[in-house]
Amino acid sequence: MGSVATEIRGSVAVVSFDNAARMNAIDAGVANGLAAAAAELKGRKDVGALVLRGSGQKSFCSGVDLKFVEQFPERAAGFASLEEKTEAVFSDMTEMPFPTIAMLFGHCHGGGVQLAASADFRFGDAPLKLSVPAVKNRLFYPISALERLVLILGETRAKRLMYEGKMLNSKTLLAWGFLDRVWPSASLEKETLAYAAKLAAQPRGVVAVYQEIFRALRRGDADKARELRAQAKARREPWI
Repeated sequence: MGSVATEIRGSVAVVSFDNAARMNAIDAGVANGLAAAAAELKGRKDVGALVLRGSGQKSFCSGVDLKFVEQFPERAAGFASLEEKTEAVFSDMTEMPFPTIAMLFGHCHGGGVQLAASADFRFGDAPLKLSVPAVKNRLFYPISALERLVLILGETRAKRLMYEGKMLNSKTLLAWGFLDRVWPSASLEKETLAYAAKLAAQPRGVVAVYQEIFRALRRGDADKARELRAQAKARREPWI
């Protein structure tokens, strides 16, 4: 069974999920652990940025653990048992009051792409390979993940990712805008943590308001965004 560990490095939370025997695939241990970690970190006042990563050096996440799913009498029930938790993770990650970074390396497939898409930023290593084989496997990807992929990639490229089911490399992912940075494997962790520390050093109260404003704009609610800005400007307490 997979597990999840959270380490606080200064003002940066590093959340690592571990199912190394299955290339960090998502099983009940990973799904439950990530849901608990995301829910807890969402309310932390001492955290200014979050880094999400798979354990080890071989794979960020190979997707849903099919070995776990096959334990159920029906595969649909196995997938459904994980989807509720992964949807909770996705929701909390996209509502964090501080920036989040997914650190991708090696392989990222299926459900791993959903985890990666939940972050504000995605850094990858040069050898990264990514795919979403949902269509060819006759599976229906979560709507929240599809919505996020359309936001990040645009509708046409999101459709290509889903319908073609091809393995994409880091160069293509950077050109498409899914990755924000690409680093050599040996530099990825160092550079990701350094960038996270820079983000965490920004005034957290101001960043938290911007996170809310961006969420309102993403919903198409410019009036709410203006309201949040006006309320922030009217506050008298010093920003931290």
